[in-house]
Amino acid sequence: MEQVARGRAAATEEELAFVEEAAISLERQGLFRMAGRVLAWLLICDPAEQTAGDLVEVLQASKGSVSAATRFLVPSGMVEKISRPGERRDYYRIKEGVWPALAKSQAEHYQSFVDITEQGLRILEGAPERRKERLLTMHDFYAWLAREMPLLWKRWEEEQGAQSTDRGA
Repeated sequence: MEQVARGRAAATEEELAFVEEAAISLERQGLFRMAGRVLAWLLICDPAEQTAGDLVEVLQASKGSVSAATRFLVPSGMVEKISRPGERRDYYRIKEGVWPALAKSQAEHYQSFVDITEQGLRILEGAPERRKERLLTMHDFYAWLAREMPLLWKRWEEEQGAQSTDRGA
């Protein structure tokens, strides 16, 4: 496995391929490609904290594109910017616990979708069923998610607690 050295930052060809595949997958979910690359690299890099310069080097990207990506990822809550005493540069890393937190924040919107679709269904009361069908499908789906997600979160937390116990944490 050939190491591609770029100053302090280094990546294998296999790691760079992973970064690109992950970025493309994240792009399909609405993230712009460079933000996906930064996020993917931060998921697998060693050390876990990288400077903007490290990201520029390893991702073979411009300073501007890395800056735009970090300016998006930090406020989104996926990445955090940290500093170290005595150093003038900032470091970026994946925020601890980000994935469950992001999913939970998205789940908080499910009830608002239920509420708005109920409003739409009231407006369409008496309309032909075929006209209400799309809205009803959306309503039923988000009502199901709003009901089921709390149970799923409870299971997740129980499993994480059991795993922590098994690891001796």
